[in-house]
Amino acid sequence: MSEHMTLELTQHQRDLLLEGLRYIRSARRYEFRESSTARDERRDSDLRTINELMGQLEPAASGAPVSSRQA
Repeated sequence: MSEHMTLELTQHQRDLLLEGLRYIRSARRYEFRESSTARDERRDSDLRTINELMGQLEPAASGAPVSSRQA
């Protein structure tokens, strides 16, 4: 079962959140780690989730409502 959460953000808050997500995405992508299938799957899953969140926030610049879903 998934829960939905709606956030109302100012343009500045949205920009800060996107900047943070970009930072986290880079950190996950380039972190030093020993390779293992479970860790790689977790990393890939995290990167997909971050990209989805960024996609939900980026259309807000065109006037669409800003919302975030929490699973």
